Amino acid sequence: MRSNPLLVELRKLRESSKYAVAQGTSSNLDKFKRYLHIERDVEIYLKEIITGANEVNTAQLILVCGNVGDGKSHILSYLHDKLTDEISKFIVHNDATEAHNPKESSNETLYKLLDGFKDKNVAASNDKIILAINLGTLSKFIEEYGAEFQLLKTYIANNRILDNELITSDAFDAKSNFHHINFTDYHLYVLTEKGPVSDIVLSLLEKIITDNEDNVIYKGYKDYKAICQDKIDCPILYNYEFLFEERNRVIISQLIIKAIIVYKEIVSVRTLLNFIYDIIVPVDLSVLSDTDYFDVVEKMQAAEYIANLTPNYLFEHPELSSLFEKMENLDPCNSRNTSTDETLLTLVNTENTFHIFSNHISGKYLQNMENKLEKGKISALRLSRFFIRLNYFSNYFEKDYLKDSDYDEYLISLFHYNNHNITSLQNIYALVENAASNWNGDPKTSGKVIVNVGRKQTKYRIFKDFEAVPDIDFLPQKDNTVLHRFTQEFVISFKITNDRKPLKINVDFSLFKILKMISKGYRPNKKDNNNYVYFVSAINMLISQNNRQAPLYIDEVNVGKPVDYKFSKSAFSGFKFEVI
Repeated sequence: MRSNPLLVELRKLRESSKYAVAQGTSSNLDKFKRYLHIERDVEIYLKEIITGANEVNTAQLILVCGNVGDGKSHILSYLHDKLTDEISKFIVHNDATEAHNPKESSNETLYKLLDGFKDKNVAASNDKIILAINLGTLSKFIEEYGAEFQLLKTYIANNRILDNELITSDAFDAKSNFHHINFTDYHLYVLTEKGPVSDIVLSLLEKIITDNEDNVIYKGYKDYKAICQDKIDCPILYNYEFLFEERNRVIISQLIIKAIIVYKEIVSVRTLLNFIYDIIVPVDLSVLSDTDYFDVVEKMQAAEYIANLTPNYLFEHPELSSLFEKMENLDPCNSRNTSTDETLLTLVNTENTFHIFSNHISGKYLQNMENKLEKGKISALRLSRFFIRLNYFSNYFEKDYLKDSDYDEYLISLFHYNNHNITSLQNIYALVENAASNWNGDPKTSGKVIVNVGRKQTKYRIFKDFEAVPDIDFLPQKDNTVLHRFTQEFVISFKITNDRKPLKINVDFSLFKILKMISKGYRPNKKDNNNYVYFVSAINMLISQNNRQAPLYIDEVNVGKPVDYKFSKSAFSGFKFEVI
């Protein structure tokens, strides 16, 4: 009986595989897991903390914080091999996998475990614990038992562990009983002045396709090639070899980064490995028996074969996972331009469709495709979509129309913002101030804003003086060329009259994009007001300050003058209405 050795080895990447999950409490990484391991910055810092905490005699609690599946347990398992002597001095507890008593809650288990770190016990304690804990669990624990753990609670607050606004140092402090490493501060990618780069994604993809004696997947690939001997066209084979091209790996990594930034997708290392499996192995083929597999592949028609290739499959299966759902939104078919439309028109009307493909797309994407792309074998819609997607992979780095200029600008600005560049900070404040003054319509004059009062009507517009005063904490500018730890959105503050607490506004990519549109003349609609209700609320707070003192200006729209009347409060507590 024939089998697919490549498919057998690829299955080790799946979330459901026994190879996917590490315990973290011991060294349980097999040879393949160790091969896939990629040293991350978070691991380097964690090593330093464990080594430092091992050398002091006081109670030491190391919080390894993050989200589900982000690699905490994997790294701890890996460090059991690398820091065998040091880590043996600690109790290693994983809040997601351990319970002292099945009848008690995770909080109750933690309460017992951390007895030596209660305020009344910590000075005399010499407990050493490494606690891998999700941020949600940590938050609930402090909420329930914080009264007895005030020192720990203060440490968490001072270091903003539960706050995504400010990133603090997690370097080892020998005088402290508490230390932490926060996986949420270490992203799947880094920022550079030319854009984001994900060495983690690229390294994993490269490891999976590299000819290495420890890479059982590549060995399975060679065995499968020997079985096939180029006699059958197999989508899994095409998809695996598709990753041989570095540009394809880079583009896929950039799409994953974009899903994280644009849609706030949480991508863990475990999720990433499962995603790589899914873009190589179509779901319909993954469930076939060895006998059925070859029968299905040998009888596969052109349309089905094309549908199962990574450039298509990547964007057409939102049901597979949340990340695939975001890929559907990032489908290059969703962005059209005149040049591509003209080519598509020619494509659907020509008899020699392969000729059109070969004129625009690199030949390495079209091997063994000529007979499959013959007119009539694939619908016009499927043919057009396949062309757009192959064109995206083939020409992404050469054609500017395939780029997203707002997205690129956001990331470059974010890089400079995290480097405390004053010009970048000034630009984002200017965008927000402009949007605040124009959200309800263009006042046609500087220093004023339209006020919404009562029922919407077209005869009059009400204005008031408007000034948004930034509340800026100027930090020393940094000159980092690569940022490993950073905030993924802008956080800006404005002073509010008679209020000690400034108004903070978080600007993520979605809001940034509409701010850019407003700067070019776009007028927000009802849907925008619903989608950005928190920003509208912030605008209203900026507009409404000084309401009791600020004069109102009234414009008769049909007259066409900027402002016709002024309604103000006089110095003698009366009101004055005058024609300007």
